[in-house]
Amino acid sequence: MIKQGISLLLFIMAALTLSFGQRVPSQQPKLVVFILIDQLSTEQIVAFRDQFSDNGFNRLINGGAFFRNATYQSATNYYGAKLATLATGCNPSTHGIVSDWWYDYIRNKEVNALYGDITNANDQSISYPSTERLLTSTITDELKYINNGTSRVTAIGINPNYLVWNGGHTPDHIYQIDNKTGNFISITTADTTQAVPEWVTDFNNMKLLDTYSNREWGPLKNLNQYHQMKYFREEREHASSFLYSLTKQAGEGAYLPVIHSPFGNKLIRDFTVSQIINENYGKGSVTDVIVLQFTAKSVHGNPDGGFDAETQDMLLRLDLEIADILKTIDKEVGLEKALITLSSVSTPTRPAVENTKGDVPTGIFSGQKAASLANLFLMAKYGQGKWIMTYNDGQIFLNHALIAERKIDLNKVKEEAASFISDMEGVAYAIPISELRFSASDIASLRSLKLNYHPDRSGDIAIKINPGWFEELPNGQKIARNWNGSYHPLIMYGWKINPQNVYQTTPMTHFAPTICSFLQIPFPNGCEGEPLPGLIY
Repeated sequence: MIKQGISLLLFIMAALTLSFGQRVPSQQPKLVVFILIDQLSTEQIVAFRDQFSDNGFNRLINGGAFFRNATYQSATNYYGAKLATLATGCNPSTHGIVSDWWYDYIRNKEVNALYGDITNANDQSISYPSTERLLTSTITDELKYINNGTSRVTAIGINPNYLVWNGGHTPDHIYQIDNKTGNFISITTADTTQAVPEWVTDFNNMKLLDTYSNREWGPLKNLNQYHQMKYFREEREHASSFLYSLTKQAGEGAYLPVIHSPFGNKLIRDFTVSQIINENYGKGSVTDVIVLQFTAKSVHGNPDGGFDAETQDMLLRLDLEIADILKTIDKEVGLEKALITLSSVSTPTRPAVENTKGDVPTGIFSGQKAASLANLFLMAKYGQGKWIMTYNDGQIFLNHALIAERKIDLNKVKEEAASFISDMEGVAYAIPISELRFSASDIASLRSLKLNYHPDRSGDIAIKINPGWFEELPNGQKIARNWNGSYHPLIMYGWKINPQNVYQTTPMTHFAPTICSFLQIPFPNGCEGEPLPGLIY
């Protein structure tokens, strides 16, 4: 009996050895896929998890490392700055993308973070998305360096703000869906004559968006199963279901209704599968990288909040697209040779009315109005003039030329304007931003401002509004400003990743050095983070 037991045990061990021997992870990942989802929070994943299939989000969570509270620690709301942090392992104070735009005092003009000075050779008024203003190297830059340019990097999605930063300084392809034609176009270069690969032309010729735009979008499942119907049914008193037309429109944004619906995510899935198959990514001797951008928020339905039925339906359908991509990667490359990461850089904003309903202190602050009032204050003190050049993303830029012309001390004006703004309702702090440079404050909210300070790009005064308050933008949109950074889900799956749930706060600056350590390549040259321990076996 004992001999039979030993024989059976040896047989099982041999079978397991043979089984795992056929699926041995590569020394380094052959394919790295960065999945970025706009408007996704950990709370949504948890709330909707029972409705997901076993092969999409749940496959990643159950088989991977799930960081529930990964955080971007800087104060900016610009998701390009957060993506730059993800790619470089450092904060805006180092990589330089402090916001979507800032005032350049040397050139006396506003400069856009995404659109640099590279222009169309035939039309100087046309500029292109690029990492020109990114001051440090990225994961993919270091990968290309160590492999002498033989590693390939492709980014695919809707919004260039999500694609450019993680593609690095020299991506092979950045494919964006064109709102007017519905085709995937390359935005990698300013050379408009650059031809896309033949398979891309063939894909575009299928006109899948035309097919999708002829459909209507309704719930994937019984709406009564959805989170909103269980807990916020009063919000849908007059709409027990939904059905949206995705018909192609006229003009520049002809395909926007269908692109910003579940079928936009489906098209990205379709293109990604074609990319993997046609370009043979992950099958060479070096690591290849694919960056994918999806969205969890539609232009249809309620623009606020993250638990409405339309948003849940977007995620339920995206779950199926992710499942299909994982299946393709497993078939073409092998998941034991692929590293998959999933994260978000923006999360849904809780509607202001929810704070009011719960008696949570709240209010609306306008940075533009605050800047105008501060300008009136300075005019009363120093005379007529445009003392404030502009306001953006919690920062005020003073008119240095006028202040110098009137022979007034710049630091004095900064302090006076900051003191005036500090007394406004809803303002927690307003301080001369240069004071943050050498600040040793252990106040978390001030640290977030410091991590967003770059001496050549930041404004003169930094404003931090109270927790629970919202900022009204010039277009009327109301956004929540993060008090101590922002919290996001982060999942790593595949290759040698140990399954685990991590509840501790994890700075996103650790992401880049962790990936680089897996790939055995140098860290980005401005990296401030450290590799996360205990992730691989």
